Amino acid sequence: MPMNKKQKRPDRGYRDRDYDNSPMRKRVVLDPNTLIDENDVESLRRFVTEYGKIIPARISGVTAAQQRQIKRGVRRARNMGLMV
Repeated sequence: MPMNKKQKRPDRGYRDRDYDNSPMRKRVVLDPNTLIDENDVESLRRFVTEYGKIIPARISGVTAAQQRQIKRGVRRARNMGLMV
């Protein structure tokens, strides 16, 4: 059925979704003063998906400085062969 200009788009249910159970909304909370150890591979694995991608800061809930430390640590661990 064609839509007239005055008709609104049908509701696609975006507001009805339960975002609390979504894995993308899961926040890893760290103290903003905590330093990330680049050699601690077990703590770095919390910020990497099962496919090896680094989780963005907006999802993990870390500060920009911590995200840079995570990025640097994960890349160094991959280069050394500690993470795949």
